[in-house]
Amino acid sequence: MIRNFERLVYPIQNVDFDYKLQRTANIDFSVFDPFFANLPLDPYIQGTFRRRRFSRFAGPPDNFSRLPHKYFEQSLSVNRLAGGIKRDFPELEDQLVALPQFQMLVARFVDFSKVDPETAEIGIHQIRIVASPDEVGEPAPEGIHKDGFDFVGIFCINRRNLVGAETHLYEEPSAPPIFAKELQPGEFVLVNDRRLYHFTSSIELAGAGEGTRDVFVMTA
Repeated sequence: MIRNFERLVYPIQNVDFDYKLQRTANIDFSVFDPFFANLPLDPYIQGTFRRRRFSRFAGPPDNFSRLPHKYFEQSLSVNRLAGGIKRDFPELEDQLVALPQFQMLVARFVDFSKVDPETAEIGIHQIRIVASPDEVGEPAPEGIHKDGFDFVGIFCINRRNLVGAETHLYEEPSAPPIFAKELQPGEFVLVNDRRLYHFTSSIELAGAGEGTRDVFVMTA
């Protein structure tokens, strides 16, 4: 059941980890394919390589509430490319949110981050990055960055016909990464956004046609 209402939440966490890498088993990721194929273009970047939706939720994953539609905004201190811009993305589709598999992903994020689902606001970005013969896909055109939250979770849903998209975590932007991995479908990295910076490298085609990388990025 998905209800709509507004709430103000300011969760405070005592975070005792920098990052966690997990593999999400027992979920049929193919159910997400039509919803990623239906993503609209991100109008806030140059190029056509990113498609995106965004919604906010609160409450336990098996009965969470969709919060009223709101723009997504970050400060220039955490996003030098789009900071200060009120970005208005379409909402996640109701049919996607109603899927048990989607609610299982949200439950994994809540379990691993230990946020209180009754008080924490969870933002969910649905993102497809596309590589074509004419364009390289950039998952993080803003460069090495933080998102400005307590936690960031990156769920890799699918990779098709591509090379690259290596996720890096840094203690400082000028330092070598402490974590570097091409996340595979079913893998999930939870990041302490207070402590670490993150970045994902560009994607290029592995063969003819088009390459895609599908992820859910969750924040709390």
